[in-house]
Amino acid sequence: MQLRAEQLGAHLSAPQGGNLSACYLFSGDEPLLVSEALDALRAAALRQGCDERESFTVDRGFDWAALVASLGMGSLFSAGKVVVLRLPTAAPGDEGSRALRALAARPTDGNVVVVVTPALTRKMAEAAWASALHKSGVWVEFRAPSPTELPRWIARRLKSARLSCEEEAAELLAARVEGNLLAAQQEIDKLGLLYPAGTQLSVAQVQAAVADGARFDVFQLGDAALAGETSRAVRILNGLREEGVAPPLVLWALVREVLVLVDAGLRAGRDLPLEQAVQAAGVWQSRTGLYTRALRGRKPSSLRRLLGMAGAADQIVKGARRGEAWNALLELTLALTGKPLPAAELP
Repeated sequence: MQLRAEQLGAHLSAPQGGNLSACYLFSGDEPLLVSEALDALRAAALRQGCDERESFTVDRGFDWAALVASLGMGSLFSAGKVVVLRLPTAAPGDEGSRALRALAARPTDGNVVVVVTPALTRKMAEAAWASALHKSGVWVEFRAPSPTELPRWIARRLKSARLSCEEEAAELLAARVEGNLLAAQQEIDKLGLLYPAGTQLSVAQVQAAVADGARFDVFQLGDAALAGETSRAVRILNGLREEGVAPPLVLWALVREVLVLVDAGLRAGRDLPLEQAVQAAGVWQSRTGLYTRALRGRKPSSLRRLLGMAGAADQIVKGARRGEAWNALLELTLALTGKPLPAAELP
């Protein structure tokens, strides 16, 4: 059975037949959402009498037999245990796949097994071990809200904290945290301490109370540029500069995207369908749409200019050519977005 993240609460408060499922698969790259879901599941299991907990992390040489043995060791004082198994990658290997399928097929034993993985692509979700888990148990995907969805997510969280806010205030908070949900929740918790229940927060109140919780990284910069989000890409670039990120690291991230884009563009120029060209350039399936969007409408001459700009930026950043490193990175970022930035927004 597959549930949306927002359906999990209802499932845990009123599980079918009064019992939780014997196994759960939690997948997603957003630590806050996964952590909150684990807390809710543990609380539901405790109400059901499972007051023991164990946690395992799969690494090289992981002892799958020890995991299976742990489930077979009952307690005189507990109805069962919650066992959390974390897979840092969605590739448990042959032995792990067999063990997970066996866990999914085991008879009801009073234990609840939760397998936690990064986000799963469609191909990963169709693997034998994942299929076994979500067919016999419950699969919940946790996805971070998009930049346009984030203000509504913040408004719902504020409502849970018995606060409300003006639309512009939610947008301001979303801009400040730059997609970092943990930072957003921390700011919401702080607002709950600063203002009494029932307060409708204004833009001024949020601005006065909320620190800039944005946490920028070079991968966000590449994604924003490929998506054509020019203003956001420039804001991230400025944030990286303010946080003291080394220009060579920023250059590496941008040049990496440029090289993949040029490679895919050359393949598409050989009459290969755009999506296939992107995949042939080594792009993961989950990111194919980002690159195909960035390539649409770009002429070969545009890609050649982009490659030339990347080379010039590389020389400037490394000191082999005169110029200011951050200006070169800004020009390369703007070129990668494929859209000009209004003069009023230029730094």
